[in-house]
Amino acid sequence: MATMFSPPLHRQRHQFVIDYVKRNKPKKMVDLGCNKCTLMKKLKFHREIELLVGVDIDGATIKKHMHGLAPIATDYLKPSYDQLHIELYQGSVTQEDARLRGFDLVTGIELQVSRVFVEHLTLADVERFSAVVFGYMTPMSVIISTPNADFNALLRGLRGFRNSDHKFEWTQAEFRSWAMKVCLEYGYEVEFTGVGQPPASLQETLGFCTQIGVFHRLGGKDGCNMPGNETNAVFSYTLLYSIHYPSLRDNNILHRVLVSEVVYWAEKIKNGWMEKLERSNALTLCQSEGEGASDQEEEVDNDLEDSGCPGATQSPLSVEPEEDWE
Repeated sequence: MATMFSPPLHRQRHQFVIDYVKRNKPKKMVDLGCNKCTLMKKLKFHREIELLVGVDIDGATIKKHMHGLAPIATDYLKPSYDQLHIELYQGSVTQEDARLRGFDLVTGIELQVSRVFVEHLTLADVERFSAVVFGYMTPMSVIISTPNADFNALLRGLRGFRNSDHKFEWTQAEFRSWAMKVCLEYGYEVEFTGVGQPPASLQETLGFCTQIGVFHRLGGKDGCNMPGNETNAVFSYTLLYSIHYPSLRDNNILHRVLVSEVVYWAEKIKNGWMEKLERSNALTLCQSEGEGASDQEEEVDNDLEDSGCPGATQSPLSVEPEEDWE
């Protein structure tokens, strides 16, 4: 598959999510099965998002790659007005956690190295996954991708599933059946699409290499379970990483930026005045030296006249030669 698609499938899946974020501008987003945080590292530059959360069952992998989500130097030197808070949790998508309720967007983009998503779960866990994501978290939108088993016939050399960790792989009909059941049970509607196109002649029969379902909550925010102060709230995930990006909405950062701007412009104005003063002093000095030289020449001429020296008042260049010089 690496040579069959350009760009590679995982990049096409990531770009699908990025394009969705650009169009719909979710403020709160969670990436289930974030693994190496590759998608999150791209999403952090899209400041439509104010809270970006990643969840994966593999805590060791998260710890290895989480620092790539930290702000860089320019984020501190030139903070923006936008806010961004990033959190990473270790946990299973078959477990509930109240901190993930009421998000604008939840993504589950199938990665071969992940052990979180639909094809990596048993069929019993898939039911629990559906209940947690659609019934408990109740986000505004959900993007789920999974391998299309119908497409496997085109993958030369493939025997069995695409990854040894996959518990099953759905055909287009099976994926649609699961998605429609979710919609009926939890109040969503779904659009089917995908990435990794087959030859044009096989598009209708085989579909995309990776099939994608984009779910939208019926009733919008009115149908969402917003996080609250539930007395029985469940917190089953372990927080591994949390970072606030510098923002001008933070009064301390705004004060620091304003002070820096005032100091910068004060220094700039001072340097401008100093340069102007130096030019003025240099011009005055030149004028003074010129007037002094003229006075000195006039004094010499007067001394020569007083001494009675021949030709004192006549320029040497105008003296006529005398005959005895020859």
